[in-house]
Amino acid sequence: MKTFYKIKSLIGYQQTDSVFRDYLMQLNEADVIQINDGDIVGNKVSDDFYTRLAAVFGIQLDDELNPVQIEGEQ
Repeated sequence: MKTFYKIKSLIGYQQTDSVFRDYLMQLNEADVIQINDGDIVGNKVSDDFYTRLAAVFGIQLDDELNPVQIEGEQ
């Protein structure tokens, strides 16, 4: 599971967790993404959902091709 903070940092989303959750629901309703059971639990997302959402935003999660450094994480 990844935190909302981590996925929001990855895609550059600056709003609150509540607004982010609403945004994800809007993307789901517009058939941009699909949210499965267990994808969002509290303020965390499954690893699979993290990967799928990154792909929607055109982010390739490959440490060699696209190393992503999150502030405060090493």
